[in-house]
Order: sequence, then structure tokens, then C-alpha cells
Amino acid sequence: MPSDRAASRSNNPIVGQEEGIPSGYPAGGGESGSIAPHPTDPNIFFATGPQSLITRYDRRLGLSQARDVQVLPSWESGAQRERFPWTTALVASRLEPDVLYVGSQHLWRSAKRGDSWERISPDLTRSPGGAISVIAPSRQEPRTLWVGTDDGAVQLTRDGGATWTAMTPPGLPDSSRVSAIESSAHAAATAYLSVERHEVDDRRPYLFRTTDLGAHWTAITTGLGSEDFVNVVREDSQRAGLLYAGTDHGVAVSFDAGASWQSLAGNLPDVPVVDLVVEANDLVIATHGRSFYVLDDIGPLRQLGSDLAGKPLHLFRPADPVRRLDEAVIDYVLAAAADTVTIEVLDRAGSVVRRHQAAGRAGANRFRWDLRHTGATTVAGMIFWVSRPVGPLALPGEYQVRVTANGATATERFTIRPDPRIPNVTAADLEEQFALALRVRDLVSETNEAVIRIRALGTELRDRGKTARDLGPGIEALLGQLDEVKNGLYQTKLRSELDATIYPIRLNNQLTNLQMSIETGDGRPTAQARSAVTILAAELTRLRSKLAAIVAGPLADLNRRLTSRRLKPVAAPE
Repeated sequence: MPSDRAASRSNNPIVGQEEGIPSGYPAGGGESGSIAPHPTDPNIFFATGPQSLITRYDRRLGLSQARDVQVLPSWESGAQRERFPWTTALVASRLEPDVLYVGSQHLWRSAKRGDSWERISPDLTRSPGGAISVIAPSRQEPRTLWVGTDDGAVQLTRDGGATWTAMTPPGLPDSSRVSAIESSAHAAATAYLSVERHEVDDRRPYLFRTTDLGAHWTAITTGLGSEDFVNVVREDSQRAGLLYAGTDHGVAVSFDAGASWQSLAGNLPDVPVVDLVVEANDLVIATHGRSFYVLDDIGPLRQLGSDLAGKPLHLFRPADPVRRLDEAVIDYVLAAAADTVTIEVLDRAGSVVRRHQAAGRAGANRFRWDLRHTGATTVAGMIFWVSRPVGPLALPGEYQVRVTANGATATERFTIRPDPRIPNVTAADLEEQFALALRVRDLVSETNEAVIRIRALGTELRDRGKTARDLGPGIEALLGQLDEVKNGLYQTKLRSELDATIYPIRLNNQLTNLQMSIETGDGRPTAQARSAVTILAAELTRLRSKLAAIVAGPLADLNRRLTSRRLKPVAAPE
């Protein structure tokens, strides 16, 4: 059974359907192996499998062109002497992107994406049956590497493998498996080490920190369960000392370089977590038997500090979203529950772009802004085909979020970034696109407001008809004239979206579909889109003029007759 690759999010509405690529596909190697994505080319994957297999896979070419680049292709003689374990450790260097490392009882290095290999170590294990279980290149020094073995040895080289020094924490029992080594991205001499011994019926956590390249180790297990052994430890890429540990019972987090730990489980099942990756603003979680999870936007964890204590409201600085690809994730903490929380997004000039109100629970809360301005006026019960009334997509630039709850207000800034894949679209192009979409949104509002006005007039007219029955024929004629206008504004026969295949959509739905067309992809509006706006705006003017004529003529006549009878006239709301 092969390995698998899957997207956690996509620029396509169907997650993972990027340029015809399915959401999950094999990435080479085998089910037991390690996968090492190329650090700079997202199309290239290296992976291991049983019996020393190593593949190089280019997703643009497909599995039929995957290359076998194992160290010793023959399973005879020399290959048998190399102890490549069932789960073979394989990593790509972040500092030298084409460099790979793979472990048997020796460490092997390839500078050519697996096309050739050299052995750069002696036997690094403690016992005749041992093998390398962990390879951790330094994130700051290309010739510094950590190696851990499945029989409890920790080794370090500072010169690319020419010399090795044993750095095993003192007193570590035999039959220990080094499960992870994390070389710090923030301090070259700092590393974190996890060891597990559950196969010898020792389920205690073994977790260590060094700040002097292994000369001294400090146990860092306070807060972890006494039978919650650690499979992996990772340091945050942005905040030094912010650690994540994958344990036999979920994920733990430390804000003080391991001095203390607490659960980060949330709604994660009670399940072994075997690997963790900090990728941009997310924490990716691999479990044993319960699939993958992604903890979206770990920005609040990076910002947590003592300044939260005693504050009725704390707002975290949002990450900068990419237009069309992201939402703005707004996280805030309430000391007490709030019946009303007001969340406002403001543009650079301080004008409110979007306002949202909701209740808030005590503790952490999250709101997602879809990066759209306030939408058009809506009408209750109205059915649309294909599109719905929405606000235009916000332009790239600086914004603020303002949260108000329990008498406190907090404000943070963030920036909407343009999609970096479209460098030929200018800011002026996007501004024209936004202005036209905004114009159409306002036309939708005017159309729907006219429908609302006609509905209100109809309700009052029917009410007067019950009181002045002799005016019924005139009222019915007036209702018919209003319905004619309403049917031009909105397809009143729609009872479901599919009804639009029988009854053609009218002005408001034509406008929402036009806005969707204008906003499909970034770029200057087309000539035909501008022409369509002109045509539909003229149709709205015609229908509104017809409504105004009805109000000024037949409705005014009816109101004079109602007033002469001392009955309340029909209001004509604007």
C-alpha cells in the first residue's frame, strides 16, 4: 500500500482539486515509510518503503515516472548488511534543498536528490540490531546534524559527518527508542529530544532540552501524564520556546521551552499523535489510526502572554490573509460571557466595511470574516439561481478589526495581501473591478428595496380592501399593476432554485449573477461587463419610474377616496 498526499485547503472550492490533481494521491514509497517533501519544489516528494526502498516522485509526471533512488538497489550482499528498518528515517535539508539524508545503522547523504549516495558515519547504534530512527539537520548550520537510534543512542556531528560525538542524555535506559529530535530554528545550540519505551512496558514521558549542543540535558516533563509517552516534539517556527508535543493521548503545548506543559486537545480525539509539523500559521497533526488534523491559525498561541490576566477583553492580532485564498481569522478572549459582541472591520480611512454581532462565551472565541464588504439589501424568502446577494471582495491593503464586548473595546490591524500568483494585475485594475462590483451591489439593493416597498403596499392595499369593499375592484387593479412591476424586479414564481430552468430570472438575480461574473478572477472589468451594468441599470430606472407613476397616479387617487371616507390612506414608503 503506498503513501498518500492530501490537501488541507485549496484555491479550488473542492479541496485539493488543483489543476486536475485529486485531493489525495500517492506520494511514492510505501505505507511504512517516511515522506520528505522537497523544501523548495512542492512537486517533488522523496519517500521510503520496506526493504530499503526510496523513491523520488514528481507529481507533474505521475507515478509511472517515479524513480527508485535507494542507497543499495540490490537486496543481496551489501544491501543485507545495511539495517534499513521497516520505517526508515529520511529527511531533506532545509538549508541545502537538494541534499537528502537516510538512515540504516549508518547515515547516508545524497547531494543529488538521490542519484548518488555516500556513507558519512560509522555504525551509530548501541546494539547489533539497532538502526537510525531520527535524523535532524540543524536549521542554522548546514554541517551540523543530530541522529537518534531505536536503541537509545543520540549522536551529533558538527562537520558534516567527518566526526561524531555521543550526546545521549545520562542515565537513559537501554531499549529506549529516540522518537524525535528537534533542532531549534531560533538558537543553534538548542535542541529538544523525545524518547519512548512503551514496547518495554514503560509508558512514562521522556523529554529533554539542551542549550549547549548536548553537553547537558534537562528533563522537561512537568505537566505531562505519567503514562503519556511522547512520540514527537516540535518548536514553533516564529516564537522561540513555544513547543508542541505529540503524545500517546493527543497534543500538549508549552510556552516556556518545556518547563511546563498543558493539553492542547480541544476537540481532538484521545488518540496517539505520531508526528507534528508547523506549517506557516497552522499546526498539522498526524495520528495513529484517526487520520490527519489541522489546527488552523496558531497565531493566538504565538501571542499568548501574561497580559491577558484581568482583562475583560483581549483581541489577538490577526494573520494577514491572502485575497481570494484566505479568510481573516479574528480571535479574542472574554473574561466573562457577553450577550452582545460587536465585531467591526474598518478600512484604512476608518470607515466600517462590515459589522457583525453575536453572543460571546467566556474564554476563547473565533470569528471568520470572508473579506467581503456588507452585502446588498435582502428580502425574506427570496430564491436566487446560481448566485446570492453578497458584498464586493475587499481590496488589498490595510484594515482594522474592532471588537466591543462587556463595555470594553480592542482594536488590531492587519493587511489583506494580494494573490502573489497574478503579478500582472495592477492595483488600479482591482480598484476598477471593485468599483464596478460595488455599483452592482447597490443596484441589487435598490431592486430589492423596490420589492420590499411593493410588498408593503400590497399588504396595506389588501387591508383597505377588507374595510372599503366597494373599492375592491380598484384595489385589485392597483395590485395587478404593482405585481407587474414586482415581476420585472424579481421572478416571483421561483419555489426552488431549479425552477429557474422553467421561469427565467429577473432583474435582481440578473444583477447578482453579473456581480459574480465581474468578480470571477482578479482583473480589470471587461467591456461586456460594463455594457451589461449599463443595460440593467437602465431597466431598473424604467421599473422604478413605473412604480413611481403608479404611486403618483392610481395610488394617489385611491388615497383621496380613502381620505374622503375618513379612512387611513395607504402609505408609500420610500
